[in-house]
Amino acid sequence: MSNRYLVANSILDLIGWTPIIKLSRISRAFNVHNEIYAKLEYYNPGGSVKDRIGLYMIKNAEKEGLIENGAVIIEPTSGNTGIGLALVAMIRGYRLIAVMPTKMSLEKECVLKALGAWIVRTPTAVSPENPLSYYNVAVAIRNLIWSLRNKPHEFQIREIVSTIQKWIDNGDTSNLEKAIRMNVDPTPYAYIPNQYANRYNPIAHEEMTAREIWRQMDGRVDYIFAGMGTGGTITGIARFFRKIMANTKIIGVDPEGSIYNLIKRGIPVDKAKQFARPYKVEGIGEDILPETIDLELIDEVIKVRDNEAFSMARYLARVEGVLAGGSSGAVLYATIKYLKEKKLRGKRVLVIFPDTGRNYLTKFYNDDWMKKNGFTVNDEEVLSSLMR
Repeated sequence: MSNRYLVANSILDLIGWTPIIKLSRISRAFNVHNEIYAKLEYYNPGGSVKDRIGLYMIKNAEKEGLIENGAVIIEPTSGNTGIGLALVAMIRGYRLIAVMPTKMSLEKECVLKALGAWIVRTPTAVSPENPLSYYNVAVAIRNLIWSLRNKPHEFQIREIVSTIQKWIDNGDTSNLEKAIRMNVDPTPYAYIPNQYANRYNPIAHEEMTAREIWRQMDGRVDYIFAGMGTGGTITGIARFFRKIMANTKIIGVDPEGSIYNLIKRGIPVDKAKQFARPYKVEGIGEDILPETIDLELIDEVIKVRDNEAFSMARYLARVEGVLAGGSSGAVLYATIKYLKEKKLRGKRVLVIFPDTGRNYLTKFYNDDWMKKNGFTVNDEEVLSSLMR
């Protein structure tokens, strides 16, 4: 029985067992002769699929003695993992600093602050190796807290966050590099779960998400489409289905500007990185190859443009009443494109919708934002090639 039919002891008990719905109106609108189902991960209490890994990463860090009560969790995040970690931190006695690129929505920042997190904003268009990248900034913060040698007080955390943000805003890479390279012994008072390398990221989806899908779909699913950010969701699901139902095809979805689609085509990682460029859709795509993704388990990767992702999400809300994020729009666009190009019929198809559209009301759900960023607001025009 789903946890949602029980009285929960805390908000963390509501993570998982998200519903699946059939997208009948979408299938008719695009003349797709297949059953398309969507797993609505925004029903998690933090509003996204990332609640699952937030819980798994922290619980296992506790088991391994990596953190103590009152510790500070620092995470480079597009926002959703930060929100999931903030929920866990609140309930289990930790503090959170979320390091987010500037392109991430204001809504996510507001939710994080409401949950008691500190926010550090970093430039979006910098390489992963740059001291200003959100990966490296998280390391700098952790090292400064480690250097205190004791559990930090609130004012010390606030001062570190303020100092780091000033360095970023002033482009002070010199001080950032010093903090990043600081030779300091670890303490259990600062911890970076690092969703890009944490093995419990895909494990959470293998043990939770995939098992739910299997039970909810009665073991009958021909295709699963999912976006690829850290790769934990699609890798965990793929691991499970490779063992249980190897004939299920796993299709990854990647935004134009990311490198996953290039690597899957056989281009070496170092060369693929040269083609990485900024894109607007949040939560999927990468300019690095995380340890948490196994591209060998993914049958194909479909590339989607920003406008296609946004228009599909907007259209989905009007047609099905499902208010989902841009990455969900990307996944649905790729699914319909794939089914039509392959001329598939009679298949049971599942798509993963990672987060809620409420995170993006001031972005792609806002016509003014769309126009300002050069996007077409006539969604039917953008989607017309799929409606034929």
